[in-house]
Amino acid sequence: MRVAFAGLAVLCMAFAAAADEAPATALETITVIGQAEADARIVGSAHLVDQQTLEAFAYDDLNRVLAFVPGVYLREEDGFGLRPNIGLRGANSDRSQKVTLLEDGVLFGPAPYSAPAAYYSPLTARMVGVEVFKGPAAIQHGPQTIGGAVNLISAPVPGVLSGLVAVDGGTDGYGRAHLRGGGPLGSFGALGEFVHVGSDGFKALDGGGDTGFEKNEAMVKLGHDLGEGRIELRLGYADEVSDETYLGLTEADFRAEPLRRYAASALDRMDWEWYGVRLDLEQPLLGGRLLATAYSHDFSRAWMKFNNLRGEDIREVLAAPETPRNQIYYQTLTGQRDGNPNESSDDLLIGTNDRDFRSSGVQGRLRWNLGAGEWSHGIEAGARLHDDRIRRLHDEFAYDMLGGRPVRNAAAGAITADNTARATALAAWLRDEIVRGRWTIAPGLRIESIDTSFDDRLAGLRNDDRYSVVLPGIGVNFAQTATLSWFGGVHKGFSPGSPGSGEVEPEEAVNYEAGLVWNGVAGRIELTGFYSDYSNLTAQCTFSAGCDDAELDQQTNAGEVRVQGVEAGWRDAFAVGQLSLPLSVTYTWTDGEFRESFESPNPQFEVVERGDELPYVPEHRANAVVGLEHPRWDTQLSVTYVSAMRDTAGSGPIPAGEGSDGFTVVDLAAGWALSDTLRLVGRIDNLLDREYVVARRPFGARPGKPLSAQLGVRYRF
Repeated sequence: MRVAFAGLAVLCMAFAAAADEAPATALETITVIGQAEADARIVGSAHLVDQQTLEAFAYDDLNRVLAFVPGVYLREEDGFGLRPNIGLRGANSDRSQKVTLLEDGVLFGPAPYSAPAAYYSPLTARMVGVEVFKGPAAIQHGPQTIGGAVNLISAPVPGVLSGLVAVDGGTDGYGRAHLRGGGPLGSFGALGEFVHVGSDGFKALDGGGDTGFEKNEAMVKLGHDLGEGRIELRLGYADEVSDETYLGLTEADFRAEPLRRYAASALDRMDWEWYGVRLDLEQPLLGGRLLATAYSHDFSRAWMKFNNLRGEDIREVLAAPETPRNQIYYQTLTGQRDGNPNESSDDLLIGTNDRDFRSSGVQGRLRWNLGAGEWSHGIEAGARLHDDRIRRLHDEFAYDMLGGRPVRNAAAGAITADNTARATALAAWLRDEIVRGRWTIAPGLRIESIDTSFDDRLAGLRNDDRYSVVLPGIGVNFAQTATLSWFGGVHKGFSPGSPGSGEVEPEEAVNYEAGLVWNGVAGRIELTGFYSDYSNLTAQCTFSAGCDDAELDQQTNAGEVRVQGVEAGWRDAFAVGQLSLPLSVTYTWTDGEFRESFESPNPQFEVVERGDELPYVPEHRANAVVGLEHPRWDTQLSVTYVSAMRDTAGSGPIPAGEGSDGFTVVDLAAGWALSDTLRLVGRIDNLLDREYVVARRPFGARPGKPLSAQLGVRYRF
């Protein structure tokens, strides 16, 4: 990382010495909203968390950023957002595998088709916007088109020499450094960026030890004007070392000491590296505008972690630690009792899940604006050829608890998984936004053709499959007045099947939405109803869901499912003298249920009866942001409420000790401009210091982030 830091400094100095005053031409921004969000003609559900909001709160956690957007469901895991779990409109939030994740319009998941569980996510500190697409608006952003897509917008190459130096420090050893600089040099332009963020962690490990993390990201963009077009090369690197675990607490221990961590997890550590290269070309073509991209990403991770006990399932021990048999295992977990070297039943099973991913492809989209007068067309045609793969090599060894620490014993280890999954996908889409008078009609079509393979070297099995889907959709908007518009849409959504699950059966649903947007004296009001009719809901087993190696990435076909809900939003701003009072409120109500009975080894389902509710989908979720802004200072208060979520499919009241807690979290952010270039900022997360269970998957209760504070400075030039 010293090389990246030095390179950034040299880049900034070079542009400071030789910058041309003529602004460079930036590549086309991959957004469909932004300023257009206020346009009453927008078709479908699309939301933008803008740069002002991102800078005001300066979150590192994408979960907290997306809390501003209705229709988004989040399952926290580590309190820092290291591995976000995002769901849209009822789609399973486990590892964000049912959401299309993009950075500037390009897939960034390690293997979006062959292993969609998103263990990597870029730092939000680098972003200047976050878009969320739902309904027919998601057709252009596959492969996951049932729930929708999340697109992170990175900082562009600036048109004038400019930069940012930001430094933050806070509780629990938190620290962040962010450097950004660049500008034009004749027909060339460049941007260099480096972010470091880390913390000692807020959990207390039995007997002491690390529970924090460190992350680094570096990005360089080099652009060159081509007359009416532009070419841009992007190089990126990221890494993380985090002392994270899947092991949670018993119900009694959580209520007594929610930030505790058992000694059995003392060796748990995630270590990963990501490399990316991307080339963008924007150029006039055939009377339209072409944006073409070639990309390649490599991601390697090794997660050493507690897996289980040899003599008893860890879930049974955490659920009933008071039984005579389980007391022995519980004392071993917590380091109160040394293991018996002559008895293997109390062995701790700890293994390293070593995985290598590669994701690469080429894509292009061509846009035309045609027609004048009574009719006009905004046509987009696009295609993407994508290939990704995952190589898994998992091991497991036995450890004794000795002196409050796991110590490897003489028992032979084992390779628990050795396989490769691969997918090659060709996708094409066509969309036409037709405007006539007050009407805007946007028909669209997406086609996906996918080849998959799975090679299990332990079992000596190989599976190959091929399938195609055709996904039509249409959105309509009627601008009744200059302030009131009505919209609706229907589209067929899709989620790829899991390689290696025998005959692959993809997830498919017909999705409907209808709503209104009103901009008037009472501000902007949005109201949307949605309904998703699944012909087959699927889920892939992950460790974060509680699956073991024998079930890993196996697909469950849950059959027919119905999800319905309402999204509402309101925002306005009031001015009194030099003061401005911006207000915004969002709310989501969701009801999802299975329409078929079945049994599954996936612990999120188990025995499902018709009418059971979906796991990890809250019935209610709301957020309110209240600001007070002055030309020299500002403060923002964010209040988020999430109702309790069940962690296993079921009906009726959620049993005590199961599922997440309902909770309300208040965050406070403030800033003070010391000069035109220097600004002091601060933030307090969980201001009321609420204690709540965010998840019980895979092993026991885990807490949300407690009260934490940070203070920083921003220097812009």
